[in-house]
Amino acid sequence: MLLGIVAILLVAAGIAIAWYLIHRSHTKAQPTTVLVTTSRTPTAVPAGARIAVPALAGQSLADAKTNLKQLGLDATVRQVASTKPAGTVISQVPAAGSKLAKGGVVDLSVAKAAATQTTSTTTSATTPTTTAAAPAPAQPQTATMPNVASQTEIDAVQAIGQAGLLPSLAFVPNDDTLGTVEGQAKAAGSQLPAKSHVQINISTGPGQKPEERVPNAVGQTLQAAVSAMQGAHLRLIYLRYPVTSQSQAGKIVQQSPLAGGQAPQNAQVLVFLGALEK
Repeated sequence: MLLGIVAILLVAAGIAIAWYLIHRSHTKAQPTTVLVTTSRTPTAVPAGARIAVPALAGQSLADAKTNLKQLGLDATVRQVASTKPAGTVISQVPAAGSKLAKGGVVDLSVAKAAATQTTSTTTSATTPTTTAAAPAPAQPQTATMPNVASQTEIDAVQAIGQAGLLPSLAFVPNDDTLGTVEGQAKAAGSQLPAKSHVQINISTGPGQKPEERVPNAVGQTLQAAVSAMQGAHLRLIYLRYPVTSQSQAGKIVQQSPLAGGQAPQNAQVLVFLGALEK
């Protein structure tokens, strides 16, 4: 009987070892999220432990950056008009309590210094007069297309956004690494209307990858859009897009590819996050 029990245990151990050898290489990789802005070097957010974003509203910008750095998070800063003291954090994206991977980016809206008004008097009148504010600088009407050939999708999106153009993504079959730029619709150096859309072709990567349906992120907060993309086995990158409506601030206003389109699994979908323009 003892020999029989030993034999059974050996058989069970053999089955367990065989199962492990067969399945150990089939663990499905989880999609990661990448956040970039037009004002800084893009930061990749690696997969791994998630960090709770602290509440930063009301803190000084220096304190907020220090707190984020200690947690392994980064920050981008946008100056906004406010009655709060200059340098005070007014709001943040994503909201406090949201989870980001180490290296993730928190977008901070910070009160800017109030404009100083200058008064003067004349010898013929005692009523002070206020000098007229200087007119806002004219916005560029044209933009120069940069050369993004063979760059990563993140670098290309960053360069095109900084040039004052809006990148549109089209995924094309190619054996280069997933996310490599294979071509651009407009040649480098072309003069285009500012904020016009420019298509760039992105490699689907080697091998056959499942095609995923791109969810609709328009109207969602950044955090909700991240969750939607992860649920579809896709990743997300974003550029800030100036808006004049408070209802659009902090919400996704455009995306590429469009909702309902196809993208290879683990590809990066570009969204434009509304940033209130004063």
